[in-house]
Amino acid sequence: MKHILLILAVVFSFSTSSFAQLPDGSIAPDFTTTDINGNTHRLYDYLDAGYTVILDISATWCGPCWNYHVAGTFEEIWEAHGPAGQPGVSPNTTDDVVILWFEGDPNTPVSELENSDLGDWTSPEGEDVMFPIIDDNNISSLYGLTFYPTIYTICPSRYITLSGQANATTHYNNLSDCPVASESNNASLVSYEGSLVVNGCEASASGNISVTVQNFGTELLTSFTVEVVENGNTIASQEFNGSLNVYEATVIDFGDLTISSDEYEIVITSSDDDATDNLITQTLSFAGETSQTVTVSLLTDNYAAETYLEITDENGNVVWFEGNESIAGNYDTGSETPSTDPTTPLENNNQYDWEVNLLATGCYTLTVGDYFGDGLYAQQWGGTNGTWSLKDNNGIVLNQMSSEDEFEGIDNANFDNTQAGQPSSIEAINSLGLEVYPNPITNNATLELTLNENAKVKMDIVNVLGELVSSEIYQLNAGNNKVNFNVNNLENGIYFVQLNINGLNTTKKITVTK
Repeated sequence: MKHILLILAVVFSFSTSSFAQLPDGSIAPDFTTTDINGNTHRLYDYLDAGYTVILDISATWCGPCWNYHVAGTFEEIWEAHGPAGQPGVSPNTTDDVVILWFEGDPNTPVSELENSDLGDWTSPEGEDVMFPIIDDNNISSLYGLTFYPTIYTICPSRYITLSGQANATTHYNNLSDCPVASESNNASLVSYEGSLVVNGCEASASGNISVTVQNFGTELLTSFTVEVVENGNTIASQEFNGSLNVYEATVIDFGDLTISSDEYEIVITSSDDDATDNLITQTLSFAGETSQTVTVSLLTDNYAAETYLEITDENGNVVWFEGNESIAGNYDTGSETPSTDPTTPLENNNQYDWEVNLLATGCYTLTVGDYFGDGLYAQQWGGTNGTWSLKDNNGIVLNQMSSEDEFEGIDNANFDNTQAGQPSSIEAINSLGLEVYPNPITNNATLELTLNENAKVKMDIVNVLGELVSSEIYQLNAGNNKVNFNVNNLENGIYFVQLNINGLNTTKKITVTK
């Protein structure tokens, strides 16, 4: 959901895999950079010297960035709290804040700092900027940029907070929230990274587990032990022997593991002076059971066009879908506004409940996908969060997204259907075969479908923008039917064949290549 400034459609050129905004409380990545005056700045040097660093990542074409820049907030902070002896810093400074301002768009040349359409960023309104101005193409990907401006506050303990466009007083007051090491010997579990994937309908999940451990004590940390514990039993253990100074951190990787419990723990088992930060508890949701039907519920956020849902059987066949089909499979890849929903678009901030009839027994997977990779978490953009849930045939929740869940790309929920449902007309069509061939299409194509009853069939062809380019109505009989059509009037590209059969709808994607 890269809603750049919420008003601009902008294409980022750097890797979309880096688009994962750093969560509050995570450890800030270190960097060394050079400002436009040739001065070198290393983040950890400032932090180790006791400074809090306010990081502003902006773009020279960004209107809200410019408005905040010319408001003078950072000039006020720099003068009252910046490093002693630096230009523009008061002799009475508190000497505890460093401001680093970045032009972070890799596509913007450095010349735009002084000659942008909005003005001279180095001297807005004729007053020279005294804090460092930096042009660095790497900072956006390093810090998981998802919008401009992104403003972080980084504590001396290296903890990061998305502080945003606050006023000078609020920014400075935030310094009091910075945690400080107090105990002598304290290995602290800071964050968890896991790629565990539930193994279909089996009660197990496999994948990688790692944690970040930080020295949050005042003395040198030379050793500690971390374990993964399941049902009271240690299933993996790693021992660290090395050297971590105050606030330094290291990643402990347990490699690939298989977990068979719905709850497991990562725990520092070696002795230290503060046990309150020695435990991280993680949960898993294994497959539940249903009979004949499930109910998929979705509360859309402010960006419903970025959401797609589908249910697949154990062979990977799609048995049900809703949402924007044009982004199916393109999860966590978005860099600009997604293509228009070619069928019936979901509305923003709306509740949907779909009952899905399951034609066969076996293991199914519900996938909830997001084009931009930040799921239904619109609150970070000033909107309202959405959520999803999956219920069995009795209305009991099998799985759901927690309110604080910020999935990247997709959420999955597995479930086992114990009894096949009765096919409806449209499901009978899907189960007996609906094909368009050849596909890709050069000139002529055939639509083949099998009906269990006579039906009036309306066939529309729409482009990826949702625009109707062709429409025909056929009266077909029960049994196998073949309808020939041509695409001579269509340009090369992707289209969707939409069928309305006695009031029920289904869609097939086609590609025209001449």
